[in-house]
Amino acid sequence: MINAQMEKLYIKYHRELFLYAFSLCKNHHLAQDLTSDTFFKAYLSLDDVSYFKYWLFRVCKNLYLDFLKRDREYSSENNLEDTLSNSETPLDKIIESEEKKYLYKLVINLNESYKEIFILYYYCGFSLKEISKSRNITEGAAKTMLFRARKRLKEKLEGENGL
Repeated sequence: MINAQMEKLYIKYHRELFLYAFSLCKNHHLAQDLTSDTFFKAYLSLDDVSYFKYWLFRVCKNLYLDFLKRDREYSSENNLEDTLSNSETPLDKIIESEEKKYLYKLVINLNESYKEIFILYYYCGFSLKEISKSRNITEGAAKTMLFRARKRLKEKLEGENGL
């Protein structure tokens, strides 16, 4: 019974969780590991979780932070262009068109707070209310941060397109 439950949950959330993990680490191999480890933890404590999606993303972020603590030599300056240009990565299967890859690359390069709120809202389907709960901020503050993230993204798009 629990295996069937986990399979359904994996099918439902693995793409969103992978995108979130990738946005944190900018490395598709590490994002795969984080996604896998997150679902492993979910398998071990499935009965204890009331709001599964929120919990999954929280566990994923905590695993990433633990990874950073263990591996101080890890550089957040990975070459994103090399990662995105590799053929047949999981990211290629999820984000199919070049325009979406380009946009996602711009989103990944936003500052941390804007990037996280943008990814959670647009790529992972969290509501502003859910985001505000997860970040311990008001819903108005979450809305303001999302507005500013969109504004920064628009500025980057217009700057690179020469508009």
